[in-house]
Amino acid sequence: MKRNRISSILVAVDGSEYSDKAFGYACDLSIMKNIPLKIINVVEEYATVGQSILRDLEKSSRKMLHKYKGRAQSLNIRTASTIHTVGNAAEEILKIANGKDIDTLVIGRKGKYGTSKDMLGGTSYKLVHYSKCTVTVVK
Repeated sequence: MKRNRISSILVAVDGSEYSDKAFGYACDLSIMKNIPLKIINVVEEYATVGQSILRDLEKSSRKMLHKYKGRAQSLNIRTASTIHTVGNAAEEILKIANGKDIDTLVIGRKGKYGTSKDMLGGTSYKLVHYSKCTVTVVK
């Protein structure tokens, strides 16, 4: 059986408890395997959101990514980078995960707005089913 070598990790964060756990797991994996870590946050774009609100959300997203990158660097992960995008979370994450050299996608079981009854959040469900790379779901 051929073993695939992991060469790049993408972790999706949204500031939720589950994304924090996913981030911690991705950092551990990055350190253990000495591989690059890419951190992504997607600002959900809704038709009813005005431009000023969208700008505020984008600013918050960049601030959050800066915080996560700082945490990664404090753990001596020197190859941490961030990706900020706007759109549907699942679609945007899939574009990156399926379109770049990503071997492993690490996600939380659900995001900020998942209900406690959900086994998997909507975005997590889509990523597990449509990603071309290995997906690790962190509880």
